[in-house]
Amino acid sequence: MINLDSTQTNKNISFKQIPFQKLNGIKAFSEIHCITPAKTLEHIPSKDYFLRIERDYVPEKFHLELDNDDFENIGSSEIELKNNKTLYNHNIDVIKKSLRHSGTGSIMHLGHIITMLENGMDKIELYSLGEAVHFHSKFKFEPAIKDIQSLNDFLQLDILSKADDKRFNRLAKKVINWNSNQDTSLQNKLKEGNQILYEYLQIINQQKLNRLRKYQISPGFNMVLTREKVIENKDFYNNLFKKYGIDYEISS
Repeated sequence: MINLDSTQTNKNISFKQIPFQKLNGIKAFSEIHCITPAKTLEHIPSKDYFLRIERDYVPEKFHLELDNDDFENIGSSEIELKNNKTLYNHNIDVIKKSLRHSGTGSIMHLGHIITMLENGMDKIELYSLGEAVHFHSKFKFEPAIKDIQSLNDFLQLDILSKADDKRFNRLAKKVINWNSNQDTSLQNKLKEGNQILYEYLQIINQQKLNRLRKYQISPGFNMVLTREKVIENKDFYNNLFKKYGIDYEISS
């Protein structure tokens, strides 16, 4: 059991068969056995996958490597530890293009989450290309745009332009109110605007609109997933661990 809450509450995590080791000063899994769910894609049968962490020549950097049961490397992700509190994800690369949308990227994100939790980090940060924003938002990554004009551009283009669509009417009204509110600090305005954009992204995924060109995001922006967010949504992540056959569970 590992305490995850700096306030010493009863939130913790338990694990069973995943082997861990010390690697460049962090607690890292040696290898995680996982599976791609059957019928994820018609041309991809259910297969065993193996996720591992390898050290980089730079002490603060590590690589997550995903192999299939034919010993082929099918996915890779570079991460960096910043100030022992932030795990920065530089990239997620699905090496075999035929395996896109097969769960390989999801498995690597689950590896990031395990690494964050096991090392008591506060958050995972990344910069998402526009084409990947919906994927990261499925994992409850939130927009972390720090420039007010850029944030306003996204809210106007992606939400306010869809005000006549009843699925987004409520959020469009929020954007109008957000724009007109001058009685708040810049920090609060950024927080509120990013939250509106997060709610929009969740609707896109819930309505399964994420692959339609009309709802694509451009050019992209910074995103963050906090430890608190993971704990608050532990059932969601535990279901993903189960889906991919990963023997790991967040418990409270």
